Parts: sequence; structure tokens; C-alpha cells
Amino acid sequence: MKDYLRYLLNPAILAVSAYGLYLGGAHVWLGFAVLIGILSLDSFLSPDYGIRDQRFTWVYDLIVSVQVLAGFGQIFMYAWLIGQDHFATTTEQVGAFVTMMFTQFIVSAPALHEMFHRENLFHRWLGRLGMVMIFDPWREITHVVTHHVHTVTPEDPDYAWRGQNLYSHLIRTFKGQVEESYALEKQMWTKRGRKPLDMRNAWVWRVGLLAGFVALLWIVGGALGALMAVLVCLIGPRLLLEVFNYTQHYGLVTATPGRFNERHTWNHLTPFVRILALEITNHAGHHEDSYKPFYALRPRPTGPQQPPFFVCILMSFVPALWYRMIRVRLAHWDEHYATPQERELAEVENERAGWSDLNAQPDLARMRLAVTP
Repeated sequence: MKDYLRYLLNPAILAVSAYGLYLGGAHVWLGFAVLIGILSLDSFLSPDYGIRDQRFTWVYDLIVSVQVLAGFGQIFMYAWLIGQDHFATTTEQVGAFVTMMFTQFIVSAPALHEMFHRENLFHRWLGRLGMVMIFDPWREITHVVTHHVHTVTPEDPDYAWRGQNLYSHLIRTFKGQVEESYALEKQMWTKRGRKPLDMRNAWVWRVGLLAGFVALLWIVGGALGALMAVLVCLIGPRLLLEVFNYTQHYGLVTATPGRFNERHTWNHLTPFVRILALEITNHAGHHEDSYKPFYALRPRPTGPQQPPFFVCILMSFVPALWYRMIRVRLAHWDEHYATPQERELAEVENERAGWSDLNAQPDLARMRLAVTP
């Protein structure tokens, strides 16, 4: 039973966050404080390799469905509170905004990602509707079609190569996702003999979803409420999701494009992150079968792992810190995971990045001994 109960943590955090926003004052920081406290504690915990009970899978699906709906409820509540001038001071306004950013990114975004990967029609459409909360209704197009097919190749806009810092990656990935989604959509409407603005084209009704979402925010919270809610979506889950993507496949290479292996992604398997992210940090299993529900994913103790999720996210914003950590992990990956062909590719990438000494420095060799395989 505890396997099912543990995932109630996510809707509980959304409820606590919403309650803090409703109370106002210093309570607006409540959701953020709870999240940071959990992530900080998680950073000191050992990996969790447990396999989830699957006797009553409908319970998991119910919890995640509630989680998506609660995410919608919180964003509309936030817009309404803004429209009511509920947050009287600058401190309250900042606290409410920061809390919304992180709860929407860490709690709501994984739920909608889980849903749009499902084969069940209800769950898939719940995920598609939920994509407006990350202000990216086209996410499914580039993620399912491009990211999962072209993992750790230059053809994947989500991929960050060796030597690339977060900020240049963000520019490239946003541009690449727009171009890729447009190209895929154009291919589909051309193949079916449709005009670009045909309502049956996915990009058209996705624009409609986004417009409808903004219109509802405006009705609920007025112009200011809608504006602040949209900014939460853009600066919170939309931007931070790309920071997460930056870390997840960073610098890895493949000699077999289109054929995924567990060595082609980094994993974060500490217990609370597994719960909060709905196992998406159990990344290898998800890439091997993207339609497999989160509760059916099996942790891979033998796969490449990074430091705790929260630590990686923070370090990625400071390139010098990120490079100091990731160079050690990549050197270990080259030695222990890469095939002979991939080692050759890695050497080329190291040269291009200016890291030709990656596998030669004595200090790196000593530090690699501390890296958990």
C-alpha cells in the first residue's frame, strides 16, 4: 500500500501550496519551502532501487489525473488571487510567484508528461490539455517524435553536446523545437492534402487550446492575473523544463542513432525525486519504452548516474561548476559505458569542446574513482 500512498505526496504539495497562497502573508512561501526542504533532504539520501507494486494500477492513474487537475486548479486560483489584489506587499507577490514557478515545474509538469505518453485516450488528452500549463501545446510533437527517436544526436533539439553551456543551449533548443514542430506539422498536412489553417491540423487546434487557456485566465483574474499566470508558465515549467533536459543527456554520444541503450541517459534515483518526477528521472526505462507507465519502470543501478537532481539543476546555471562536475562523469562514461565506436565519437567531441585532455588528466583519473557506476 505504501507504494500507492507515496505518490499522494504530489497532490498534497499542490494543496499545501494553494493553501499558503490563499492565506497570504508569509504563508505564500509555504509550497516553495516544502519543496526545497524535500529536495534538500533528498540530496543526502541513497538511491532507491525499489520496484513499485502493480496490483492496483488504477490507483496510480487516479492520483496522477488528480495531480494534473490540481495543477490547473492552482494556476487558475493564482490568477484569481492576483485579480483580487490578494498579495498586498512586494514580498507576498514575489513569494507567490516563486512558489508557483517551482510547484508547477516540479509537481505539475511531470504529471502532464506522463499523461501525454499514455495510449489510453482519456489520459493522453488530459496530458495534451495539460501542456498549456507549460505554455507549449506543441511539446508532444517534438518530444515523442523527435526526442525519443533522435536521443543524444545533433538532430534532437533537446540534446546538449560537450562544452555547451546552459544559456547557449536554451537559445538553440527553443529555436530548434519551433522549427522541428513546424516541419513535422507541415509534413503531415501536406501529406494529407490539407491547407495550413485546416482545423484538423494539430498545430491549429493546439493554438486554440493555448488561446482558450489564456482567455480563461483573463476571465478569472483579469488582465494582470492572466499576465502573471502566463509568466509563471513561461519562466517556471517552460524554462526550467529545458534546464532539466539540458542535464539529462548532456555530452553522451551514440554509435547507433535511433537505437536507445540505458547508457544513453543520466539517471537520478534518489527516493523523493523519483516520486516528485513520477519516475522520469528513472530515465533509461522511460526511453526504452516511452508508453510504459511510470509505475512499471525499473530502476537501473548499473546505468550512468549524476549527482542529486537538485544539485545538478543549480550547478547548470553556473557553467564553471557544471563543467567541473560533468567532465568527471563523462570521463567515467567514456571508460566504463561507451562502446569502442562511441569512444571514438567522444574523442572527437572532446576535441571540438576543447576538452582533449578529458581522459588524460591525473586529477580527473583520481576523481573518477569516486563516481558511482
